[in-house]
Amino acid sequence: MKGFFTVLAYTFKENSRKKSFIISTIITLILTIALVSMPAIIKSFDKADTNKSEQGSKSGENKGLIFVIDSKNILDGNINKLSSAFKEYKFKSETDVNIVNLKNKVKNEKNNTLIILDEKNGVPTFNYIVKQAGDGLDPSEVSRVIKSNFVTDLLTESNVPDNISKMVLSDISFNTQELGKGKAIGYISSMIISILLFFSIYYYGYGVAMSVASEKTSRVMELLVTSTKPSIIILGKSAAMGLLGLIQLVMVVCTALLTFKLTFPENFKIAGQVLDFSNFTPFSIVMIALYFILGYSLYAMMNAVAGATVSKAEDVNSALMPISMISMVAFYMGYFSLTVPNATVAIVSSIIPFSAPFSMPSRILATDVPAWQIVASVFSLLITITSIAWISIKIYSAAILHYGSRLKMKDLLKMSHKNK
Repeated sequence: MKGFFTVLAYTFKENSRKKSFIISTIITLILTIALVSMPAIIKSFDKADTNKSEQGSKSGENKGLIFVIDSKNILDGNINKLSSAFKEYKFKSETDVNIVNLKNKVKNEKNNTLIILDEKNGVPTFNYIVKQAGDGLDPSEVSRVIKSNFVTDLLTESNVPDNISKMVLSDISFNTQELGKGKAIGYISSMIISILLFFSIYYYGYGVAMSVASEKTSRVMELLVTSTKPSIIILGKSAAMGLLGLIQLVMVVCTALLTFKLTFPENFKIAGQVLDFSNFTPFSIVMIALYFILGYSLYAMMNAVAGATVSKAEDVNSALMPISMISMVAFYMGYFSLTVPNATVAIVSSIIPFSAPFSMPSRILATDVPAWQIVASVFSLLITITSIAWISIKIYSAAILHYGSRLKMKDLLKMSHKNK
């Protein structure tokens, strides 16, 4: 046990003092502050735009000129019906004789649009001609105003009382009440956690491989092997990098929480829902930490073996390619299942050990996951970690003092078989 803590302390100390770790931590914390502050920045710009718009409306500033061709007399020759609804725009009545010239004005001049009113089966219709999509008014708003006037005229001609007409034209108000976890909010928080866990597990697993490879290059590994068992080395190094990763993860989370408390605007909405993080309960936080530890342990064992198969740190990336492919496929399995967290694909990806660390924490945040699925997921991870750790220690013990060309899988299997 003493050897384990010696390797852990040595690896932790060496990697925590590296410039790469310090710089990456600082950059990560700055990005975290920037991302969490983004809603406040967006809201401040929205307020500025709203104030600017209000000031423009008060000062009579026009957003653009809209030509209206009403050859079928849909508006009874009175474009004031549109002007009163959209006071920030100027409307000008035109005839269809000038349609080619008007289209050229829309195409070549700034802030010009063209509405050509028509009739089909007794119902109004119109063509909305703009220079680029998104210019001018929202067509659905124009449609709403034209429909309102059309229906009003029909009701008036039918001698329908005014109070009944108002009731017919009134919008029906509604409130949406969710009894479960909010879909939009759950999806956003799940996506953030899934990405955070993936990069943490991948980055620190990569750190284990680099640590092993760099120490082989400097021949430090020869000293370690003479003083302790290879199995202790792989476990100590993996634990040290995992502890380092967990500390950095806690720093990121604490920074995010502090920034959230200081800057996050009240009642900030995404997809019509107030953005909050109420789904981060003590249980979900514990599960996120647990899956980070389990996921990291799984990938760290494989990465340590990959680091032991090379003699130069420059060859680590090629040795890690198969593991990187597995982790990428596993991440995308979990990520793409977030849209429907209770679908079969999501359930399967949260139980498969390689994708479970990225999928299950996200599902816990997004929906109510049955207890049996969590138990099955953790159990499959523990069994897989134990099996891979046993295989990895055998292969690691055989490959740790190998120098020269990178070992292939068949070479590793032969060496580990001889090392029984």
